[in-house]
Amino acid sequence: MNKSLQYLLAIFGVLLLLFFINKGQQSKHNLSTEAIFNVDEGNIHKIVLQDSNGDSLILLKSDTTWSLPQADSLVIKDRQIDQFFDKVINGSYDMMMSKNPKKWEKFGVTDSSGKKITLFDKYDKSIESVIFSNKGQDYAHNFYRNTENDEVYRTTENLFYMINVKPTYWGNKPKPPEPEIKDPSSPQLNLGTNE
Repeated sequence: MNKSLQYLLAIFGVLLLLFFINKGQQSKHNLSTEAIFNVDEGNIHKIVLQDSNGDSLILLKSDTTWSLPQADSLVIKDRQIDQFFDKVINGSYDMMMSKNPKKWEKFGVTDSSGKKITLFDKYDKSIESVIFSNKGQDYAHNFYRNTENDEVYRTTENLFYMINVKPTYWGNKPKPPEPEIKDPSSPQLNLGTNE
């Protein structure tokens, strides 16, 4: 092997080594997403939503149907429930913002400043409780923390508006039955006369 080929192979080896070092450094900066809630949807039988004003709303599951016990005259909007499960319960986060409980106020995830979601199983036992906040200038994301942990995370999308305690957000008044329209061309029997 001549010297020029040896130099060429050495340069190629150095470039290859630099390539893998650079690739490893860049992979540290890639955002990965993980689930906000670590629960099985089938185990959720009650959802309690609370806002920072102290107002709350309960969503209750019976068999496969959700209802609003506080507003039982409303019919639940299936689309709202489906979106809530798709985006919030199955939502994800992309980065940790802090591990320091002293910064909870800064991110708006204290018990008194955020919106809280508590999930319960069929035995009315709390499964998981999470506080969300939209504090800050980033309208595409929210902050949240699990009440059992100190860490504050950033959601991958804005979920805050879906944590709504107004019954009319979740349900509609049932539509009154439509009156039966009689067909004027159909024969009518007049019982007063023998016609």
